[in-house]
Amino acid sequence: MLKSGICQLDEKHYNKCIAFQDINYQLALEEDKDLIFNQFANVLNSFDPSVDIEFSYINQLGRNNELKAAIQIPDKNDGYDDIRLEFREMLKSQLAKGNNGLKKSKYITFGVEADSLEQATAKLERLEIDILSNLKSMGVRAEGLTGEERLKVLHDILNPDKLFSFSYKDLKPRESTKTVIAPDSFNFVPSKYFKFGKYIGAVSHLQILASELSDRMLAEFLDIDDNINISFHIKAVEQTEAIKMVKRKNTDIDKMKIEENKKAVRSGYDMDILPSDLITYGDNIKMLLKDLQTRDERMFIVTIVFMNFAKTVQKLDTTISQISSIASKHNCKIKRLDHSQEQGFISVLPLGVNKIETEDKDFNVDYHEAIAMVPGMGDDKKGKIIDCVQTGYMLNDKVIRHAKVVVGQ
Repeated sequence: MLKSGICQLDEKHYNKCIAFQDINYQLALEEDKDLIFNQFANVLNSFDPSVDIEFSYINQLGRNNELKAAIQIPDKNDGYDDIRLEFREMLKSQLAKGNNGLKKSKYITFGVEADSLEQATAKLERLEIDILSNLKSMGVRAEGLTGEERLKVLHDILNPDKLFSFSYKDLKPRESTKTVIAPDSFNFVPSKYFKFGKYIGAVSHLQILASELSDRMLAEFLDIDDNINISFHIKAVEQTEAIKMVKRKNTDIDKMKIEENKKAVRSGYDMDILPSDLITYGDNIKMLLKDLQTRDERMFIVTIVFMNFAKTVQKLDTTISQISSIASKHNCKIKRLDHSQEQGFISVLPLGVNKIETEDKDFNVDYHEAIAMVPGMGDDKKGKIIDCVQTGYMLNDKVIRHAKVVVGQ
C-alpha cells in the first residue's frame, strides 16, 4: 500500500479507493429517485471492461470512541458556541441510546492494469476525478483515501477489537504494510466457518433468483445492527462480447423449444404449448438483446459477497438467518461458501483478487484440476470447462488454489 492510497497488487495491477456518504434516496420524491437512479446508471456505464469495480458496505460494532471523536464540533467563539454545545449534547445523547457504536462505512475500489506505477497513477487519478465528479452531481459527499486511511479500513476489518496506530514514518526499509494489518491468527479448517483472532466468521454469496431487485433490499441488509460486510464486484462486459453471449443464450433457448416441440409431437399433444419458464426466459433474452443493440445498454457481471462475524457460532448463525430471511423476501437466496471460506474472505476485502474464470474457458493444467470428463459434448465443448465444482483463485499472479472443474470430452 503506497502513501498516496494506491495499492499495488502485483507488477501490473493497481487500485485506489473512495469513501462516500449516504444520500436521502428513500425520502426523495419519485422523480428525484428516477434522476438519482439514472445518474448512478451513468456512473456504472462510464466504466469500460478494463476497470475492476468493487462497492463495499461495512457495518462494524463497538466503534464508540471513533464515533465520539467524529461528533466533537469545536467552538469558534463567534457567538454560535451555545448552538454547537446543544448540538454536541444531542448527538452524544443519541449515541448513548443508539446501536452499540455501530459504524457504517461505504467505499468504491477501482483498479486498472498498467505497465508502470506512473502509468497507473495517471489512469487512477483520472478515474478518481470522474467518479468524484459523478458522485457530487448526485449530491453524494465523497473523498479519495490515502494509504494510511486504506490501511485503517483493512485493519478494522481484520482486527475488529483493536485500535489502529500506524505512520509511514515508522515503516522500516523493505517492511510490508501487510504486517500492520494482519490479525494474530487465521484458521480456515472448518468448511462453513473460519476463525481470525477472537472472532468466528462466515462468508456467503447472494444468488439472485428474481427478475428485478427492489431498491430496498440493500438498505434492509444494512439496517441489521450487527457486524456485516457486503461487497459488490462489478465487471463490465465488452459490448460485442455481451451481444455474442446473449445471442448464444438465445440460440440455446431456440434449441430447447425445438426439443419441446418434438416431445409434444411424439406425445400427441399441441406442439405450440411450451413450458411457461421457457417462454418467459426467451422473452427476457430477446428484450436484453434489444437493449444491448438499440439502447446502448451495458452488460455487467456482478458478484455479491457477504461476510459476518461474531464471538460465538450461535450469534453468527442468528445474524445469517436474518440476512437469509431478507434475501428470501426479495426472491433471492443466501448460499454459504462451503469449503471456500478463505477465497470468499479475500473477495470481501476492498482489495483486488484475480479469480480464475472457468465457464467455457479452455482447460489449463496450470490453473485447473479436472475431477471429471464428460463424453459426447460435441466439438465446441471438447477441452472446454463445463462446470466448476470448486472455484480457484489467484493472488499476485500466483495460483493459490486450483479450480476443480468438469471438462468436456
